[in-house]
Amino acid sequence: MSESVKQKPIKIIQNMDQAIGVMRSAGTWLADSGKNPSKWWKLENLNRTFLSRHAKEHEFYVGLIDDVPAVAAVIMMLDKNDDWKSVDGDHPKKALYIHWLCVDRQFAGRGLPKMMIDFAERLAKKNGVSLLRLGANADKKKLQDIYEDLGFRLVGTKQEDSRTSAFYQKTVG
Repeated sequence: MSESVKQKPIKIIQNMDQAIGVMRSAGTWLADSGKNPSKWWKLENLNRTFLSRHAKEHEFYVGLIDDVPAVAAVIMMLDKNDDWKSVDGDHPKKALYIHWLCVDRQFAGRGLPKMMIDFAERLAKKNGVSLLRLGANADKKKLQDIYEDLGFRLVGTKQEDSRTSAFYQKTVG
């Protein structure tokens, strides 16, 4: 699939290693800029071994600009997600869950998260799923603003070990 980025086409493919490369770029930026990343963004965890415990290889997507990895996400189709029990209670919802959405810093400011979300919406529609879901650190207002600007709405929060998670959802129409 191709999208355009300032007259540069973006092609979204499944590729775990290239997606991890973008994730590591984002993790490095988070650490270097003093943002105190959660365990999910620490460099020692952004590798095949750790990530394979949480996602399957075919769930890693990367957006390429001129064949250079620029944006990545893990996109999972699940009938239920235990992390969302505080939102769903005993009535889990089938949804497409987006994790590790990130942009390589050299491509920042080009609207790539929107392109990945648009791709996820098309994937959800193709698979008969009406919800996109993602989680974020509830203390990261700028990140929450990005998700809200992309059409997600806050549907719940949950206190976890060292942080509060914010749960966002978007209906695919």
